[in-house]
Amino acid sequence: TPAACGGDDNIVLANVYDNLLCLENDGSLSNAIAETYTLSEDGTVYTFNLRKGVKFTNGMPMTAEDVKFSLDKGAAGPLGGALLINFKECKIVDEYTIQIILTAPYAAFPYCVASRVGGIACKAYWEQVGDDGYMKAPIGTGPYKLMDYASNDYIKLEANADHWRGAPSIKNIKIELVSDINTMILGLQNGDYDVMGNPSIEIVKRFEKDPAILTNVADSTGRISLYLNSWSGLGLDVNLRKAIQYAIDKEEINIAVNNGAAKIIDVDLCPMYTGHPKSGLHVITKDVEKAKEYLAASNYKGEPYDILVQAGTTLETAAKVIQAQLMKIGINCQVLAVDNTTVRSKDGARDFDAYLCNNLSSLPDADAIAGMFKPTRFPEPVWYPRTLEIFELSQKGCSAPEGEREPYYVEICNITTDDAFIVPLYNGITSIAYNAQLDGVGAHCLNYYLFRYWNWK
Repeated sequence: TPAACGGDDNIVLANVYDNLLCLENDGSLSNAIAETYTLSEDGTVYTFNLRKGVKFTNGMPMTAEDVKFSLDKGAAGPLGGALLINFKECKIVDEYTIQIILTAPYAAFPYCVASRVGGIACKAYWEQVGDDGYMKAPIGTGPYKLMDYASNDYIKLEANADHWRGAPSIKNIKIELVSDINTMILGLQNGDYDVMGNPSIEIVKRFEKDPAILTNVADSTGRISLYLNSWSGLGLDVNLRKAIQYAIDKEEINIAVNNGAAKIIDVDLCPMYTGHPKSGLHVITKDVEKAKEYLAASNYKGEPYDILVQAGTTLETAAKVIQAQLMKIGINCQVLAVDNTTVRSKDGARDFDAYLCNNLSSLPDADAIAGMFKPTRFPEPVWYPRTLEIFELSQKGCSAPEGEREPYYVEICNITTDDAFIVPLYNGITSIAYNAQLDGVGAHCLNYYLFRYWNWK
């Protein structure tokens, strides 16, 4: 089954490896290598009971040794601190039981072991071939084997006939990394490709008229939000920030960018996130008259107000809609659309009036809202006001037992709303288009694919 996509090693990781737990299309978790797990009363020790009879694709049995080896490597790697949060050590209890000890409780930790750094590798093979050898020819326990690849060109996968879930229905998959959208569209229409990854909503709508092509659009784990400078220059004026808050029409933006397909959000969290508050949230709705009142009460004198955004993306379209909305109330708004490298540089230095981005979270949990308020992430002169207060609340929220977390996130969300730090817009979307003869195909919240579900009708 050839599939055309923009390229993402997550696609390979999700199919060549198994994790202790699996992140499903909708953001939920399912058991994978771990049949069951328990958490200690103090929230710092996870005990995972491993599935027996699991084999790597080189025929070697998977045991606790491999799990410990893989998690230790993941934790020590460049993404370990961000994705295996509070990881202290992994202990082997017996051949099919491991314990993960945390430095402090972290309620979202099950998502950590389901992340890209949690794939289980073959210890004996890795030690035999070394880091470089393993990267060139990885071995996992997943439903597919990596057979061949050419950088920035293609990836070939073959079904693992001995997978513990049973052999996948589709035996061979070729992923072609295609940069030209029209090539993807024509390739899917004429049968050169069976799947197109992440088509725009405009393209999805076009495909809906073609009975030979099916589509699926789902929520991603990303929030599209406007982050307002609140620490310098124009951003110090809370009345200006509140004027911006009330001037923005989220549904108009959603229609312009997504044909109305995305879910509007009131706080900087996706509804699927664990710990997302169900009540008690302060909500701002568009009110142009109130926006004008706040603007009149501000010290704003017509200075240019820039929205930083990555050029050539749907977010640039969103920024232009926001620009028009702010200009209507008298704000001299300009869109600063720049390349990705410049965006990252300006974001890192917090050199913007407002920054529009897709804040994608690999760990779909309410703790994601704290990312902009981590004191270690930015120099103190560009902290948001109340950064330490918000960070302390997030520490309590992420370490509280399930069922006791929401009040902390309610408080964080309400601070960011009341002080106009963030204008949340909509939940990001992920999409897929595919041959109508395929079944089991679905868009994944992290924009990769679980090929084991796919089959021909």
